[in-house]
Amino acid sequence: MKKTLFLLLLAFCIEKTDAQQVAYNLPRPLKWGTEKLPIPIDFAPGIPLKGNEELRFAPGWNNSKGGEYWAYVFLWFIHGKPWLHEDTLNNYLTQYYNGLYLSNLKNKTKAPSNFTKANVKSIHRLLNDAETYEGQVTTLDFLNGKPITFNIRIHLRNYPQINRTALLFEVAPQDYKQPVWIMMNNIITGFSVKDDNYY
Repeated sequence: MKKTLFLLLLAFCIEKTDAQQVAYNLPRPLKWGTEKLPIPIDFAPGIPLKGNEELRFAPGWNNSKGGEYWAYVFLWFIHGKPWLHEDTLNNYLTQYYNGLYLSNLKNKTKAPSNFTKANVKSIHRLLNDAETYEGQVTTLDFLNGKPITFNIRIHLRNYPQINRTALLFEVAPQDYKQPVWIMMNNIITGFSVKDDNYY
């Protein structure tokens, strides 16, 4: 009995210490929306990661006539250091955007198949990144049911001291030179964790 109580107490202390170590800051610009979800992700359960997802939505995210339409940043703050490369990320993005569309379809029409295509490639490593990727994701826009192509930039950062990995995604259909990318870049630049021993 004493041994069982000791093991339970030890597990609780490890969990509590672990939770205390994963504090991070993902900046939220004025008027930007926010959302936080657990990983595994309900609409993409095939992505074999554990942690949490946090999002930042541009104020004009749902305005199809504006320059911020579908512009947002999201973070996957995940346990451990999973093996991630171009093929893995393309697979995860395909599952993610397929699931995102279908989860918002709500049986209004027959669900299509094979509608998401992700193509990201490794590029020169940007500041603070272990790896940086850019590319495009072509999928369906659940706001209007029409095809949409996102430009995407992914920042991979490792935090070995706390056994965590951060994947920071910048997503927008607008060209990289458009003003909304400056705001998204500022969010990425401002991201920090409690222990900054990244590589």
